[in-house]
Amino acid sequence: MHERTQRAVARLLFAFCCAVPTSIVVFSILVTWTSWYQSRKLAELTHHLNLQTGLVFQIDTCRRIAPGKYVLKNVRVSDPDTRQHVVTIRLIDYLHERDHVAMVLHQPEFQSAGLGHAWTMLHDRLISRPAQTVLPISIAATDVSILSRTGSMPPLDVSATITPEGESVRLIARAENTARQIGPRIRVELFRDRDREVPATELVLSTDGTALPCSALAEYAPAIEHLGPRAEFTGVIACRQTTHGWSFDLGSSSLTKLSLNDLTDHLPHRVIGQAALHFRRCVIDPGESVHLVGTLQSTKPANLRIKTPLLMAMRDHLAMAVDERELVPNPNGIECELALDFDIRDETMTLTGIGDNVVLYSRGRPIAAPPAQRIDAARVTAMLAPPSRWMAAWNSVLLPSSPAAASDGLPAATFRSVRNLDGEASIRQR
Repeated sequence: MHERTQRAVARLLFAFCCAVPTSIVVFSILVTWTSWYQSRKLAELTHHLNLQTGLVFQIDTCRRIAPGKYVLKNVRVSDPDTRQHVVTIRLIDYLHERDHVAMVLHQPEFQSAGLGHAWTMLHDRLISRPAQTVLPISIAATDVSILSRTGSMPPLDVSATITPEGESVRLIARAENTARQIGPRIRVELFRDRDREVPATELVLSTDGTALPCSALAEYAPAIEHLGPRAEFTGVIACRQTTHGWSFDLGSSSLTKLSLNDLTDHLPHRVIGQAALHFRRCVIDPGESVHLVGTLQSTKPANLRIKTPLLMAMRDHLAMAVDERELVPNPNGIECELALDFDIRDETMTLTGIGDNVVLYSRGRPIAAPPAQRIDAARVTAMLAPPSRWMAAWNSVLLPSSPAAASDGLPAATFRSVRNLDGEASIRQR
């Protein structure tokens, strides 16, 4: 081949094999740096997250640092209907490799009212979907806080792992203030058992001997708000998913700094003061069964204050022995101390005073003693007279549901015949 021809062929080979591919790569890189491309990819990511979680994601920026590694800034998650904020995360480092997934969340701020959505996103959209938990997932979060108008959770550092175990999956998480070693410590273990005919979840939460402020969860579970802004929980909660919902076992947990002012605010008979509730056994299957054994005792700095009508209701409805001298109307109320053991089994309960079988003391002398027989829950309801809007929740705990109707008693339907569009009988039952 002539030398001039060789040089021409070499130039063509260089152009097609080197220059053109290099130009395409450079052009592709330049395109990825444009705001148009970044906005398009960000829109695709948010749309995918919205479909996967059922929530609304807003992300300021998303940068790809390396293959499979991304950085997301200022992530905001909200409810699509109410637009209520669920969580705001300042920065997310995301890594997806061939054998595992890792995430680091910086300063997540959860809204108490949106914790239900956060639980749905974790349990229903992640843990309950086998396709989402094929690879192990590790999560680290710094300065996690829960914000509530009644009281917030102090910032905690969280570490969690989600590990597949055959067909099932297990989540283990721990939260504490690693820098100052103060405040609550929380351990959580969640197991999604998919080997059963009907998959079910088991959840165990432990405060690891520390006090967990209840007010941070008041907007998530409105009933917690009635415990008061300073109420604290210590112990273990074990939850099990059943065909009827969830069952709860609080074991030997405690609720301290209970505000009886807030707890009885909507009741006809108000009690002013503070108390502590210690369980020795607490198993609740709402609408099915309940077994509570424990102690309720008033705590300082001040004694309880009750009104005479409450003392009269305890005598009339609970058959308590009451000191008649205390039934004289007193506009200032009766200053007293409360100490009792209780044993609640389904529709009945037993009350026992601590020391001489007395539940109420006033000025150093007994003023109320419980009856020896078991007390029916209907009598307690009559004494407390809760508002009608509370009755369903009250009865679901203290009044288990009646046995389900037998299946052979349900109405049945049969088809004698079905005709097609031409009017001819296509199915006939004999």
